[in-house]
Amino acid sequence: MDFLARHRIGVIAAAAAVLIVGFLLFRPDKLFVDDRVDESLAQAFDSGSSGEVGAEDGSAVATPTTTTPATTITASGVVDDEGNTAATTAATTAAPQDPVAIATGSFSGIDHAATGTATVYEKDGRFVLRFEDDTDIQNGPDLYVWLLAADDYGGGDPGTHLDLGKIKGNVGGQNYELPEGFDPDVHKTVLVWCLRFGVPFAAAPLSA
Repeated sequence: MDFLARHRIGVIAAAAAVLIVGFLLFRPDKLFVDDRVDESLAQAFDSGSSGEVGAEDGSAVATPTTTTPATTITASGVVDDEGNTAATTAATTAAPQDPVAIATGSFSGIDHAATGTATVYEKDGRFVLRFEDDTDIQNGPDLYVWLLAADDYGGGDPGTHLDLGKIKGNVGGQNYELPEGFDPDVHKTVLVWCLRFGVPFAAAPLSA
């Protein structure tokens, strides 16, 4: 094989390597392929997920916990054969509390298509951000879910934020455990952010 042939093969191989690396880095296919999720609101609380970050991809790892139903003690009087009244107690199991929606908002796309609803739920002192079943956000590479301490998002790098990890999917219902630093009176905007390119995909301002 002469020098020109070897050179031509080397150029083709280098070009192919550049194309492969570029594809893996930019993942243009993500813009056209949906990642569907189908989590229920009950899963967010009944599973006892702690939302700890520990998986290799940065997603939340569920830590099972055991929940004991709340009980209340009631007293009643019982009259014996001699007419004396004795106090007795009976334990009754209280019905479990349902999650309460404390804030909600609609997604709007930022140079990308996005529709759907984001809602913050509270139960027994735990807070969960839920993307409702109507969520449909244009997919992309390296998308993260952030919470901003702002009533509205004006564009650009948001700066300080709560990082809830990589988005679980761009379509469908999904839950995100909120950390101790979450304050419903402060964190008012949900942002879907493309970390790889430093651009926003969608935002949802939250209100009670």
